[in-house]
Amino acid sequence: MYMLKICRCCDAILGELDREAFGATDMDLSLEIVGNVAYALCPQCMQELDINSRAYLH
Repeated sequence: MYMLKICRCCDAILGELDREAFGATDMDLSLEIVGNVAYALCPQCMQELDINSRAYLH
């Protein structure tokens, strides 16, 4: 079954994910699967969150 992969911050479409290609133990733990949608972070949002977290820690 194919699922749509979407960024959970900016709602950008990141592509498709074939759920049957992964076994139950091979799924990426960063994915949050709701129905036919897999939520993750795009590289740009991941970089922004990383920069912001460092700014607040110092």
